[in-house]
Amino acid sequence: MKKILFPIIVALMISCEKVVEFDIQDSDRYVVVNSLPCTDSLVFANITYSRFFLDNQSFPPVTNAKATLEVNGTDYPSTGRDGANFNFAYRALAGDSLTLRVTVPGCDAIFCGTRIPSLPDMQAPLAEIDTLQPFNTAEITFTLNDPSGRNYYYIYITERDSGTRWNRWKEKWDTIDTVVTPYFNCLNMEITRPEVNSIEGMMNYFNKLLFCDSLIEQSQYEVKLSLMMLKDTAEHPLLKQYCLVVESLSPEAHRYTKEVIAAQGMGSYFTEPTRIFSNVNGALGIFAGIAKRKYPLTFTYKQPETSTKRPFK
Repeated sequence: MKKILFPIIVALMISCEKVVEFDIQDSDRYVVVNSLPCTDSLVFANITYSRFFLDNQSFPPVTNAKATLEVNGTDYPSTGRDGANFNFAYRALAGDSLTLRVTVPGCDAIFCGTRIPSLPDMQAPLAEIDTLQPFNTAEITFTLNDPSGRNYYYIYITERDSGTRWNRWKEKWDTIDTVVTPYFNCLNMEITRPEVNSIEGMMNYFNKLLFCDSLIEQSQYEVKLSLMMLKDTAEHPLLKQYCLVVESLSPEAHRYTKEVIAAQGMGSYFTEPTRIFSNVNGALGIFAGIAKRKYPLTFTYKQPETSTKRPFK
């Protein structure tokens, strides 16, 4: 009896399957123009086509595009193309008014504008290591001179010239626990009001500290950062490779950076699509000015505070 029922059950299960064919219409390709002109490098624009969200291939470049950069009323045509990057023989300066125009056959006119903000101005940072705190924290203090006009500051720690020096010192130090972990906390948070989420499980430590100057308002202000350390010495050569990078962002760059940071970790196919701020007319993308400065860090030991209390008898 069981031998007879088994083929019948299998046949019934197969008969319940129903294949429905439907055609998923691929979305139209859009021109995407991304450029963040910065004071530390020549201007370039990355011009590609958009792609389907399930497509893991690289973004196809727009090979027949023509790009022109207008700087304070003077045109600079692109000097060459490297893949999807259209290069210009111009290094942005603080106060520049920039307009980028892109022409693609068969597409509407593409244009966008931005202004390079004032360069950040601050005193040389003081970095002191406190070996009595958990993780051997380092406190970094600097005075930020807020320039005129509304600017935004995006502050983080970066490693300078890491390649050859890292290999050289790796022969003497066989562990990597001497590298500064680029996670830091703003001690005077009531003024800076960080606009990014703290790292999960690390309380108020940030990997990218973004804040506005609305409470500084064109004045001097002392900013204090607490940096996590993994080594209890201030003389290690690798620490000399670090510098504090301060970027003054245009309003467009501030909004774009804020939304990109907020969208990190949301790349799952099951989440709602995240629309990132775009200021390019006739296409998608971002064109936003940045002014950047780097300040070398010199780490020293923090002297312990002497107590004025009398010993208990």
